[in-house]
Formats: sequence, structure tokens, C-alpha cells
Amino acid sequence: MPGGLAMMQAWGWLFVPDGRCVVLIDTEDWWPLLPGGTVEQLADGGDPVATLKREAVEQAQVSCVDPQYLGYVYDDEGAVHGGIDPCARVRMAARVTQIGPAAPDPATGRMLLRLLAPAQQAVELFGWGEQAHLHAAAAERLAIERWGQRPAPGATVSEIPAAGVVW
Repeated sequence: MPGGLAMMQAWGWLFVPDGRCVVLIDTEDWWPLLPGGTVEQLADGGDPVATLKREAVEQAQVSCVDPQYLGYVYDDEGAVHGGIDPCARVRMAARVTQIGPAAPDPATGRMLLRLLAPAQQAVELFGWGEQAHLHAAAAERLAIERWGQRPAPGATVSEIPAAGVVW
């Protein structure tokens, strides 16, 4: 992180044992996203790792371990926070240990559609752009090298069961 650049958000490529990652769909706006959100001083102490873990549970009922920093997306005006100043949106990768039963996001009261998808397929499917391809590739390398989680050939996008998953 460049010195003096505020970390406003933390998002993660969260990998399950079969090498796919968790992708969420906001069913009101049909907006695809990775689990994560705003770094909060009170709840997270300004720590993006704590933010990722908290937001993954709140949004997707996902418990994850071993978050690893991948990089960040530079936001030159802090547009997501009302134009506050330049800031960073941190990107990480982590290993999923379990996915609980579906529940509404306490911040919005909405249910998010929970999917599992190969990282590069998610980038293509949702048109997230070149920077997302780079982060997805780095996340996949990390998942393979650190956790032995290689995407299965022919892996597809599927919905996470409403009851959750435990490995």
C-alpha cells in the first residue's frame, strides 16, 4: 500500500476445497460482488483482515482463515464513499472452512445469492475487467500453492445450498 492512502474497503477471493471461490449476487440490483466491504474503525480496528472475516460472515455466512494480501484497486476520488479523497480497495484471498445456512445481510436486510465459481470464470461472466483478471490469477496461484486448492477441470458455477456446506 502506498503511504498515506486510506484503506476504505477489503474484498476477498474466498476459496472452497474444490478450488472455486464464493461470488455473491445482490438480487435487488443484480450486482455481482466478492464478499467484503467497508473497513470500520469501531468493528475492525481499521484492519482489512478483520473486515474481510466480518463481512464474509455477515454477507455470505462464510467462515474463512489465513487471509493473504493480493493487492488493491486504486480509487482516485473515493467514489464509493461519496468522493472523500483517493483511497484503496484492498483485495485478499482466503481459505473457506465452512458456509453456514443462508441469512439476510444485517447491513441491508437483503438475502444475497451465494455462488461458487472458478475465479477466472467469475471475472469473465461478470465483466470485471483486466485488473480483476490479475487479482483472480494471483488468488488462484495462492490457493494452489498455499492450500492445495486447484480448480477441477470443467468446474462450473453453482449455487451454494441454502443449508450451507461444511468440509
